[in-house]
Amino acid sequence: MELWIGAINLGFLYAFMAMGVFITFRVHDFPDITVDGSFVTGAAVTAVLILAGVNPFIALILSFFAGALAGVVTAFIHTRFNINGLLAGILVMTGLYSINLHIMGRSNIPLLAKPGVITSLRGINPGLPDEIWFSMVFCAAILLFWIGVSLFFRTDFGITMRAVGNNPAMASALGVNVNAMKTIGIALANGLVGVSGSLVAQYQGFADVGMGIGSIVFGLAAVIIGESVVRTRSIYGMILSVIIGSIMFRLMVALALYVGLDPIDLKLVTAGFVLIILIAPRIFAKGGLKERGGPASLVGALFTRKVWAGLTVLAVMAAGSGIAYKLLASRTPLDPKAVRIGVVQLSDNGLLNATRDGFAEEMKKLGYIDGVNAVIDLQNANGEMTTVNSIIDKFLHDKADVVVAISSGCTQAAVNKVKDRPVVFATVANPFIVGAGKTDTDHVANVTGVYGAVPPDKLLGLVTKFLPGKIRVGTIWDPSQENAAYNVKKLRETIAKNPDITFAGATVAGSSEVYEAAISLTGKHIDAFVLTTDNIVFSAFDSVVKAAGAKKIPIFLSDVERLKDGALGAYGYDYTLSGVQAAHLVDRIIKGEKPAAMPFEKYRKATFGVNLDVAKKLGFTLSPAVLAEATLLYSAEKKAAAPKRLVIFSFSDSPLLAETIRGITDELDKSGILKVRNITVSMKNSHNDYGTAQAVVQDMVRLDYDYIITVSSLAMQVTANGNKKIPHIFGAVTDPYRMGVARNSKDHIPNITGVATFQPVEASMKAMRAVFPKAKRVGIVWNPSEANSEACTLKAREMAKKYRFELMERTVTSTDEVKDALQALLGKGIDIFFTSGDNTVILAVSTVADILKTHKVPYFTNDPSDIERGAFLSIGADYFEVGAETAKVAERVMRGERPQDIPIKDFVPERIGVNKELAALYGVAVPAGMLKKAAIVKGR
Repeated sequence: MELWIGAINLGFLYAFMAMGVFITFRVHDFPDITVDGSFVTGAAVTAVLILAGVNPFIALILSFFAGALAGVVTAFIHTRFNINGLLAGILVMTGLYSINLHIMGRSNIPLLAKPGVITSLRGINPGLPDEIWFSMVFCAAILLFWIGVSLFFRTDFGITMRAVGNNPAMASALGVNVNAMKTIGIALANGLVGVSGSLVAQYQGFADVGMGIGSIVFGLAAVIIGESVVRTRSIYGMILSVIIGSIMFRLMVALALYVGLDPIDLKLVTAGFVLIILIAPRIFAKGGLKERGGPASLVGALFTRKVWAGLTVLAVMAAGSGIAYKLLASRTPLDPKAVRIGVVQLSDNGLLNATRDGFAEEMKKLGYIDGVNAVIDLQNANGEMTTVNSIIDKFLHDKADVVVAISSGCTQAAVNKVKDRPVVFATVANPFIVGAGKTDTDHVANVTGVYGAVPPDKLLGLVTKFLPGKIRVGTIWDPSQENAAYNVKKLRETIAKNPDITFAGATVAGSSEVYEAAISLTGKHIDAFVLTTDNIVFSAFDSVVKAAGAKKIPIFLSDVERLKDGALGAYGYDYTLSGVQAAHLVDRIIKGEKPAAMPFEKYRKATFGVNLDVAKKLGFTLSPAVLAEATLLYSAEKKAAAPKRLVIFSFSDSPLLAETIRGITDELDKSGILKVRNITVSMKNSHNDYGTAQAVVQDMVRLDYDYIITVSSLAMQVTANGNKKIPHIFGAVTDPYRMGVARNSKDHIPNITGVATFQPVEASMKAMRAVFPKAKRVGIVWNPSEANSEACTLKAREMAKKYRFELMERTVTSTDEVKDALQALLGKGIDIFFTSGDNTVILAVSTVADILKTHKVPYFTNDPSDIERGAFLSIGADYFEVGAETAKVAERVMRGERPQDIPIKDFVPERIGVNKELAALYGVAVPAGMLKKAAIVKGR
C-alpha cells in the first residue's frame, strides 16, 4: 500500500509545480523552462530558512516569492527585450543553478532532524500510518487549492489573464497591459513551482541542487496526461485534470517498480506508459465531453463509461505485466516463511558496491539463499534521490521485513520514510547528522546500522610513529560537508590535547581549489599532511600528492583505498566488512531482536597501511614494530606480479582514430610486452557521444583496469575528469596543455602522460598560399565544445593573418549541423575550406568533400587519409606513427615507471596527401617539392 500511497502523495506535492506549468504552457502559451531552476530555488530557500530557525510555514510562503522572482526575471527578459520565451527561460534556468548553490552554500542540505511542515503534520497525527495521514491532509489541501485556483480563473482578473493568453492582440485592443499580465502569470506559475520544491524537499528530508532536473518534462507530461483523461473545457475540469495528471505520472513510476523493473529502465518505461495514457482515451473515449460547464460537467467527464473502459484496459495490462514478471522471476518455489530484504544503494561506485557485495555474500553464509528462503531485492538508484524514495516505497509495498540503506543519502531517505519496520544502514560516516539518532544507543527506534569516522587519535598515532617529537600538521577540508567539518573538529580537539603537535588548515569549496590549498600549507612549513574523510579532497587527492611531493612532505589519511595513490600511511576501514556487519545486524533482527535495543555499531576492523615505495622515496626506515603492526603493506613491485588489464578507449570511429589505434596495437604486439607482462587488452568506444563517454569512464574505473590508453582529446578529457588513480596514457591529442591536464610537458596530472600531436596548421596555411596565391577567404567549421578543435582554430586565426587570408568561421554542435554550416560559408564566397583537429567535422569528411567538389572549392585537412575521401590536400601527422609512439610511452608505464615521471612528448610525424585529380579540376599545379614528399597521391 505504501508504494501507491507514497506515489499519490508525491503526485499531490508535484501538482503545484504541474499547475505552474499549466499556467505558462496552457494559459499563456509560454513554454517556460525556468521551472527546472525555480523548483530548486523554492527548496533551497526553505532549507536555508529552516536551518536558520525560521518558521517552516513562513519559509514555505517565502519560497513562493523566491520562485515568483525567478519568473519575473524570465518575463522581463522576454517582454522587455523581446527575447524568445523558451530562450529566456533557458537563460534564467541556467543562471539559477549558480544562484541556488549560493543560496544553499553546498549541494545538499539535510532536513530530517529539522522542524518543517511535514514534521508538524506528523506531530498532529491521530495515530494513522504516516503516509495515509499525509495523504489525507494533502488531499484536503489540494481540494482547497483546486477550488481556489478554479475560482481565481473565474474572477475578472483571472478571465483577463486567460484572455491575454488566448488572444493577446484583442486583449491589448481592449486596453489590457499584455506584458504586465504575462509577467504576473509567469511569476505566479514559478511561485507555485517554488512551493512544490519546498514541499518536496521537506517531504523527502533534504534539498539538493540537482532535484529540479527534468521538472519541465514532468510538468508538461502531467498537464497533457490530465487533459487526455479528463476531456472538458470547464475551468474546474481543466484545473483538476492537472492534479490528476500529476498523480497518474507518479503512479506510473510506482507501477514500473512494482512490476520489478530495474530503476535504470524507469524513464523508458514511464515514457511508454505516458504514450499509452495519451493514446487510450482517443481509442476508448473518442469525442469525450465537449460541453462547457462547471463541476457538474466535470463529474460527467470523470465518469464517462468509455474513459473508464480505457483505464480498465490499462489496469489489466499493468496487472498482467506484473503477474507475468513475478511468474518468470519465481521459477524456484519460495519458502512460505521466506524473509524479504530490500537493499538500496545510492550509486554505482566501488565503495558502495563493496558494501553491497559484502552484505549479499555474508547473508548467503548465514543461510539466507535468495529465491529459496529469502528475497534479497538489490536496487541501485543510479545517483537519483527521487528514485531512492520510489525504491523505498516499493520495499514498503512489497512488505519487506527489513530495509537496508547503503550510503548517507539512502539512510537519510529511509529514516524519513520507513517508520513501521527495521532499517539497517551501512557505509555511513555519521548517522547522527542525517537524523538517525543522537548517540549509539539513543536512536530512532526502528533504525540501527554500521558507521564509522576514523578516530583522530588513531590517525595521529600513525603520524607520530614516523614523525616523533614536535610537528606541525596540515589539513584540507570542505566546510560545507558536515561530515568533513565534524571530522576536522575532532582532529583539532585531539591536537589541542597534545602540546607536541600544532595545526594548520585550509578550506576549499571544490576540488579545483585543493591544489592551491595544499600549496599554501606547504608554505606554512608543515611536517605532514593529515587528511580526514572528505569527498571533495579525496576526489582531488592527486593534487595533494603533487604539492606534497615537491617538498617531500608525507601524507597520512583515513582512506585506505588512497594508500596506493601516494600516501605514506593510512588508517581506515574495509567497506566490505561494513556490508558483513550489516548482514549480521539483519540476521539478529530476523531472529527476533528489536532495532531499538541494538546500538549502532562502528566498523570493527580498521586497517593500518603503509606504502613501502613512498617510505623508501622519503627516506623513512620502518622499524620491525611498525612492520609487524601494519595490516597492509603496499608496493608497486608486489602489485606487478598480478595479472594486468589494459583498456584502449576511443571517443569515435573516425579513420584518424582508427589509424592511431592500429599503430598502438601494432607496437604493443611487436614489443611483446603484453605477453611478457601477462596483460590483456580491451577496447571501448563512445561512438561520438559525450554521455556515453562518461559512462564508459565510470565503467573503466569500476572495473579497476591497470592501464588506460585514450585516443582523441575528448576521450582524454573525460577520462582525466573521471579517473584519478589508474595510469592513463593519451594519444591523438592536439593540445593537452590547453585542456587542463598539464601546464607543460613535465608539470602534468600525476597519473597522466602521453603524446601531444598539434596539427600542422601553419604548414597547411603556407601550402594554401603557395597553391592558390590569389585566394582571399578560407572557411572553417568547428565544434567549440572540443578543446582540440578550439586550439587549432585559434592557431588558424593567427596563421590566416600571417598568410593574408580572411578566416570565415561557423560553429556546430553535432555532425548533423556541418552541412548547413558549410552551405552558409559557400554563400559567403569562400575560396578554400579547411578542417583541422575537429572530430565532429571529421565524421562528415566525405559529405563535405562532395559538396566542395560541386562548388569547385578546394578542401584542405590535417589528415592525409582524407585524400581517399575526397579532400584536395592534407598535411598532417602520420597517426599510425602517433599510435606507435603512444604505445611506447605506455610500455614505459607497464615496465614500472610512474606517469608523473614521464614528460608529455610533443610528436608530429608530418605526412602529406595530394589529390591530383582535383588539382586538374581546379586548374592548379601542386609544387613539385610537395608532390615528392607526399605519402599519398591520388590520380598519378
